[in-house]
Parts: sequence; structure tokens; C-alpha cells
Amino acid sequence: MFFTAGSIAFAVFLFLPLIGCSGKDTSGKIFRYNEPNGIESLDPITANNYPALHVLINTCEGLVEYNQNAKLIPLIAKSFEISPDGKIYTFHLRNDVYFHDDKCFSGGKGRKVISADFKYCYERVCDPRVKTRGLWVYRDKVEGAKEFSEAPEKIKSISGFVAQDDSTFVIKLVQPFAPFISILTMPYGYVYPREAVDMYKDDFGFRIVGTGPFKFVKWDIDKELVCTKNEKYWGKDSSGKQLPMIGGFTVSFIRSTETEFLDFKEGRLDFDKPSVDVFGEITDDKGNLLSEYNFDMIKQPYLNTVYLGTMMNTQMEGGKDNPLAENKKLRQAINYAIDRAKICTYVLKNKGTPGINGPLPVGMPGYSADVKGYTYDKEKAKQLLKEAGYPEGKGLKLKLVFHNDESQRELCEAIQAQLKEIGIDLQIEEMLGATHRSAQNEGKLSFWRANWGADYYDPENYYALFYSKNKTPIGPNTNHYKNLKVDSLYELALKLTNFNDRMDVYHQIDKILLEDSPWIIIYYNKYIYLKLKRVQGMYVDGLGIINLKYCTIK
Repeated sequence: MFFTAGSIAFAVFLFLPLIGCSGKDTSGKIFRYNEPNGIESLDPITANNYPALHVLINTCEGLVEYNQNAKLIPLIAKSFEISPDGKIYTFHLRNDVYFHDDKCFSGGKGRKVISADFKYCYERVCDPRVKTRGLWVYRDKVEGAKEFSEAPEKIKSISGFVAQDDSTFVIKLVQPFAPFISILTMPYGYVYPREAVDMYKDDFGFRIVGTGPFKFVKWDIDKELVCTKNEKYWGKDSSGKQLPMIGGFTVSFIRSTETEFLDFKEGRLDFDKPSVDVFGEITDDKGNLLSEYNFDMIKQPYLNTVYLGTMMNTQMEGGKDNPLAENKKLRQAINYAIDRAKICTYVLKNKGTPGINGPLPVGMPGYSADVKGYTYDKEKAKQLLKEAGYPEGKGLKLKLVFHNDESQRELCEAIQAQLKEIGIDLQIEEMLGATHRSAQNEGKLSFWRANWGADYYDPENYYALFYSKNKTPIGPNTNHYKNLKVDSLYELALKLTNFNDRMDVYHQIDKILLEDSPWIIIYYNKYIYLKLKRVQGMYVDGLGIINLKYCTIK
């Protein structure tokens, strides 16, 4: 297969009407949005959460990207080839891409990106010494990655990442892996300079240097993050106009979603993702925006599954003395005790779809309504609770942790009330967003509200969360779930290039997962956001990430 910039002309043509360029100079305008849950770090090797991704997608780049139509297109790679056996990927780099100007470079001027930069960044993703969360992405797929990850002190390089020359980067896989090109669109596929990592060391995550349309300026923790226009950005729109078309963007960290909406309504913010309560206030009973509001409301699919996670590894802090860890019937009882339809209607106000069909969300390729999960059955829940050793909930102590978001509190309170009906006295606890994410990745939580948004448009991205070798902190398996049959089926699916054949295997995994219940799936999300009418061209992709490359502001 061979892909070039010219081969995407039709996709770009489809994209044109959405850019909304007025022909006026809007380069002095600043896009403003709020991040109520804070940002933990901007280091791409730890960026497995939305707050960081919103910033990184606008400041950093990789070899390829998804456009607004979810079409995979070349980015820093002007073209690439995949060998007939599906094991060798050869990327030909553009020669006009430069890192942002930064004091880490001689004279403060950013240098040209070369293939050795990609080799450095990809090997860093595979190095457990630097607290990477992306090792799972390459470890079992790229030649030499597993060996390097196990002995980075002895093995100095990964043989499967080859800087053939300055403009040619080659990746060699152990075996064919159909979604591989897609995973390169993740932050674990972004490029940044070694000089910045060497200079800033542990502070690199607070001083990101990339190649994207916007460059980092400053970050006052919990106050404001500022990025400005990259005047030397290589990208242009289809009419040849220099990107980006605004002067930059700022991120505030207002924790109250009501205060955030008030700031948006009064024009101090350009974007708002309304809480459930706000959404209920500004819409009618059919979910349509009330006429008194003069801004845009956009509704779209969102590849995001909301669930309750439990630590199943009794050796981890969150698994010790956790009654859910080794009690499958207790997890099943909770599954049956939750009325997902009622939650979606009354708590979410129809902003979600009941999660009764396995881990894949509505809209993800491979999702099937034929996969039957848990529906509300109070009597069955009571019986399973008794069989689990806790008749009418006697002797059971459970605490559900969620991060500081009002909509999450309302969801957890609804779950608390529903479990009370079968005798379970569930305690709930609020935790700061960044702290919650860190604790989740470090295995400190026993029972927590969680969600998984797709990193790329392939179902493998969800099943990777149940593969035992992907347990945190080196992978996304935050539950530390381990089932040898699931591991075997997951590994089998990796070898299958035919999508339908892979889905047959994944649906076998679904049956086991629903039986074991490492996740208590609550609902599949919908993405609804508000923007001021003066803002055009920005969009939120199907993965839930804000893209400002084509944004204009009147």
C-alpha cells in the first residue's frame, strides 16, 4: 500500500466547507476554554487523558493524523508504504518541519525534524525508567521493543525503529498488526526534541516543545496555560493560507462547571462542555437549545464508555482488603442492581446510551447490539449478593471514588441510591481530577468511576485494556484484570488482518468479560458542546479532542 498527500485530495475537499475561513486576518484572536479537572502533565509519554490531549494535539504532531472526517492522512510523513506482508512501514518525512523555537536549542532557534527524532521519542515510550504509560503501544508489536523494555540498561536501542536517513523512518513489526498505523496518531507517536527533555528533565511535562500550529508559552498551575501561534508552522489550508489562523489559545482551570458556563455565556470563554445540570437548563424536553441563547450547540457521536472500575490485583494498594477483587458474584450483583436506562433518562438527561452491550461504545467499528450485557434486575441482584456472602448487604463496606466534577457526583449519587435498594451501603468520595488519574494509574484505588475514550478508530483499543500484560503503569489495564483465555484470544486477534475475523474473536472476549465483570459498564457517552458564534473552523473529533488548527474567530 502507498499513501501520499495527493491521495487525500477528496477528503480535504470534503473538509473545506467546515473550515469557515472568512478571508479576514484573525491572527490576533485568542481561543479560550476551561479545563475543570486540571492537567497532570504534557509529556506525551504520560498523556492518556483528555485534559492533556486537548493541548498536545494543537502543539505536537506525529507521522500521520486523522482529519475531521476520521480519515487517516499523512502529516509529518509526506508519504508512507506498507510492505506486502504488513510487517514493514516506511515513512518519508517532509523537509520543512521544524521544532518550536526554544532555549533548549543553540541560539533559541528550533531545528529541522529528522527521522532520528522519531526513533528517540518512540524508544522513550518503551523505556520503563521514565514512567511511561505507553509501553503497551509498541512492546509486543515492534521488533526489539519487548527486549529493550525488559533491560534498557543493557540494550541501548530498539532494532525495529530505524532512522534509515534523515528523511526516512522505518518501523519493523514482529507480526502484522492491522491497526498499527492508527496507533501512531496517539501522543505516543508524537515527536519532540531530545534537547528539550535533556534540558528540562522532570519539568519537560510542564514545558512541552513540539512542531504543531501552536507553541507553549507558560503554565501557571491551576490558574492558566497559554499557547501562542507558531509563526513558522509548515502547514497551510487548501487555499494556501498559512495555518494557524488565530493568535493562540488559553486554558483556565475553573473547577465549578456552573461558573465555567457563566463565563462562557458572558463571552469570557469561547467553548463550553455543559454539565448535565447546565444542559437541562438550556434545553427543552427534547434536548434542543432554547431560543433565548445566542450560541451554537453541537451534538455528535463520542467513542467513550463510562464504567465503574475495580482493582482486581490483591497485591496492589487498591486490591488489598477490596471485597470486589476476588468476588465475581458481588460484581455481578452490582451490575444487575444498576438501572442504566433510568440513569440515562433522569441523571444524564439523554446525554448517554445505556451500557448494555459490552465495552465497545455506540459508533465504534465493531459495536453490536447483539452483544448482551447487564440490564436492571433487582431480584437477581439480591440473590447474587446473598451468594456472594453478603445477604442484604450485611458486612459489606464499599467506597466509590470519583473526580471533582458535578455530573460525576450526580451519577455516583444515583448509583449509591440504587445499590441501597438491595442493601449495599455505598460510600462515595470526591477526589481532584489530576490526583484521581494518578491514583488510578498507580493502582491505589479500589473502586472508582472511570471512562475510556478511544485513542484511535479500532476496537482493539478497548480490548487492550483487558490484556494482562498491559496492566498499569506500563499499559491501560487499570484494573489489573487477568484471564488467560482473554489473553490468548487477544493475541490471536492481533494476527488477523480481516476485520470481521477479528470481531468474531473479540465477541468471544465479550462473553468472558461480561461474565467476569472487571468493568461495571454504565453508559456510552455522547459529546455535546457549546461555542460562541464568532468561532468557526474549530471542531471536536470523534475521539473527543479539541482541534484548533483551522479555527478562525470573527
